[in-house]
Amino acid sequence: MISCYTRIGSRLFSTKSKIIFGTPFVNSKSTLVPIINNNNNFVFNSNNCSKRYFTINNKKMSESGAKPGATEENNRVNPKDTLFAKFVSGEIPVPKVYEDEYCIAINDINPQAPVHILVIPKLPVGGVSDVANVDAERYKEAMGHIMSKIHHIASLKGADSYRLVINDGALGQQSVRWLHIHILGGRQMNWPPG
Repeated sequence: MISCYTRIGSRLFSTKSKIIFGTPFVNSKSTLVPIINNNNNFVFNSNNCSKRYFTINNKKMSESGAKPGATEENNRVNPKDTLFAKFVSGEIPVPKVYEDEYCIAINDINPQAPVHILVIPKLPVGGVSDVANVDAERYKEAMGHIMSKIHHIASLKGADSYRLVINDGALGQQSVRWLHIHILGGRQMNWPPG
């Protein structure tokens, strides 16, 4: 489900729509053509308003603390079948904050801080708990390189102080079964986390 925010004058309207990636959404009043803006929001140009801004999973955590999508079912998905696999392969183009041979970095579509970057390794690993199932040397090389680039990636968005978060499994609030690192910055972090 995608939430649509349409700005008409000074008013912001919200609707929910089911969108199939790569397919224009057409109804009796408008045709929406999907693109992704620099903040990784899906922007649909429409023939009846200037722009519509869409975000995926824009809900905050529920009162129980559960993050939308952080389910046992989602954590059983093969990493190669996830949205992140399509981002890494280029099947779904996304604006990148950073890219090298080991990773891509993108703005989180549901930011929890003024700076919220996802660093996604190109090596398909479901999570920290799956490391035993991959080539240990390739994993160490990739993750060591990525960790050495974190400060540079954060600084590209103006963050010189930040928090790193890696979620693993449903109870750890992992919603996409592909190991990734959240860089959160641009505000005072709270302690204790979680």
